Order: sequence, then structure tokens, then C-alpha cells
Amino acid sequence: MNLRRAFTLIELLVVIAIIAILAAILFPVFASAKAAAKKTASLSNLKQLGTSVMIYVTDSDDTFPITYGVLNGKYTYTEVIPVPATWPTNPTVEKLTAWNAFWGNNLQPYVKNYGILADPNTIRTTVSGAQAGLPADSVDTFIGFTYNGLLHGFSGTGVAAPSNLPMFWNGRGRSSIRGYGYANPFLYCNDGTQPCQYVPPRADCGPSIQGTWSGLSRQSRGTGYSVHTGGVNVNFADGSAKFRRLGVGSSGPTDFRSDPFAEYKKSDFPTMNWYDQYGCHSYLFRPDFDFQNWDSPTKNL
Repeated sequence: MNLRRAFTLIELLVVIAIIAILAAILFPVFASAKAAAKKTASLSNLKQLGTSVMIYVTDSDDTFPITYGVLNGKYTYTEVIPVPATWPTNPTVEKLTAWNAFWGNNLQPYVKNYGILADPNTIRTTVSGAQAGLPADSVDTFIGFTYNGLLHGFSGTGVAAPSNLPMFWNGRGRSSIRGYGYANPFLYCNDGTQPCQYVPPRADCGPSIQGTWSGLSRQSRGTGYSVHTGGVNVNFADGSAKFRRLGVGSSGPTDFRSDPFAEYKKSDFPTMNWYDQYGCHSYLFRPDFDFQNWDSPTKNL
């Protein structure tokens, strides 16, 4: 007669415990590998964006893409802009012209793919845009990067340190906005009848003097700025892209040579920005800065 030996309860519990231990060891490894893959995909998208700008600059007499159109007599520097520009129902010709001037739309002849505007490690959010006035509920485009608005129509030869000047980055933190894009930092240009162009820092700068002042939004729609495990991905004005660690989680002032935000609260939510000595422009985004002669920064809300 054949006798079959069954597992005892103790043996089963030991096997289950071993499996649980192995799972506890391997799950963080899998999560880390997944995060690394998303980070690499994000950098790939940024590099493609950078390449598209290099081609744009060549085709545009050595001029960086504009990102502000004129609507109701003012530049659209503080607005989120529909991407693609055609998704809102029956936009006026004036609105469509202004929206098509936005970087997410005017680069499409070179990019030919709205998918690379997304960062795979961001959180998808939906907002109502001031210009379109509509939630983008049915749009499949998600914008996870922002453009350095100080480069709006700026001369390529005027950039002092292309390999150090941020051009695209996770400027909305982990938020990826459905159907709308943004420039961050943004350049104050109120008069739509006059050219809008970056003016270097000076003592009399202010929003009333075109191009002399810029703003840096800290709005991440509650997602924070630890996009890729402690920092963000950045594409630079020479087309290169790399990860940049931020001071998320710090309790004091950050390093102004690498972080656009001066202080954080609740781990990765910035509360103040670094600006130049006059408080005119976001410190790290100035096209004429050489990233060698570090002048005294100021903190700004």
C-alpha cells in the first residue's frame, strides 16, 4: 500500500513566511526599477524636445521658440494654454492664433508627437483654463513639462551658458495637466503692441516695464516637486537632459546654484524662490547668466 505524506501546518507556515520575506525584499527592488524606467523615459522625451528646439532655432534665424501669443491686447504669459490649440469648441481666430504661438503647439511641426510632452512619472490632473474656459475632459494630451519663458523669442547667440541654462523641466512638479500647457518661469509682458523679450536684471525692474521682471510658479496642484526620487528632470539650452536633485525634504535654505526654490515645507512643497540680486528674474533661468560668477541671490515669494 502506498502511503502519501502530507505537509504539516508548521511546514506550510514556514513556506508562507519564506515567500513573504522574499516578497518584502523584491517588491522595493521592482518599484525602484519601475521608477528608474520612468525616469529614463522622461529624459528621453526631454531630449527629443531639446532636439526639436535645436531644429526650430536653425529654421528661425537663431531664435528660440516664442511661447506667448497676444490676446485682448496682452501677452498670454500667465495663462495655461490649450494643447493642441484646436480642441476647444469653435475658438475665435484671435484665440486660435494666440494659442498656436504657445511652445506646446508651435513645436509640433518638429516634434510631430504630443506624447513626448508627458512625463510618465507624473500624476494626471484636470483644470479649467482661463483662456479656453473649459475642462479638457475628452483630451488625451497630458503636459508634464514647462518651458523657460525667459527664452521667448530670445537669440541663441545671446545665451551665455547653453549647457547650464534650463529650457524644459518638471515645472509643475508631479502634476501633468490634461489638455493645457504652461511656461515656467514666465516673463511679464503686458503691452501686446510692443515686443516681449527678456531684459537683464536692473535696479528699476518691475512688471510695469516690459521684459524686466519674471515670475516662477510653485503650483504643483498638490503633487510636490519630488518627481523623480528627490528632484526633477531638466533639458538644457544645448539640447542635453539630465536629472537634477532639489532640496526637497530640507528644513533650511537650498543651494541656489542648483535649485530654483529657496525653501520647502511638508517635505517637497516649495514656499520661496531664488531671484537675482535685484529681485527681477528667477535666478537659474536667466539666459545671459554664465553660471560661473555667482552673484548674490535674493528670496522672493
